[in-house]
Amino acid sequence: MRPRILSDEAIRTAVADLRAAGERVTGLKLRNLLAARFGARGGVERIYRILDELNGPDRAALPRPAPVVPPPSDESREAAIARADLAEHRELAHQERWARETDALRTRLAAAEQAARDVEYAARRVAELSRALATAQARIAALEQILRERG
Repeated sequence: MRPRILSDEAIRTAVADLRAAGERVTGLKLRNLLAARFGARGGVERIYRILDELNGPDRAALPRPAPVVPPPSDESREAAIARADLAEHRELAHQERWARETDALRTRLAAAEQAARDVEYAARRVAELSRALATAQARIAALEQILRERG
């Protein structure tokens, strides 16, 4: 843990100075004042703990009122249901579209793989036939040579 640059007393003095100037004391204003005076802001938890101590235990212990949320009207409920239905319809449409796209791509991939296998087979067959042709041509040349020698 680092040693503290600011003492609690320095923070309390800064709070008193802000109050004396007639300003509303907030954590942000206090931290900015401390940064300007001492080059250190004092740490968020520590600043707010000291502010709570100085504001008194009664103020810190007061329960905060819950925000008042008006009950939803029938119109807003119907609008929310309509938006939810539209969002669900949109989601289903997207899922169907991407399912079709995925299926089409899988079909194209299968066709491409089959075409690649067909090309390999054709290349092997061409190589076999080329060898057979070369063998046949060599045999023809040998037989022609024999005929010329006899003839």
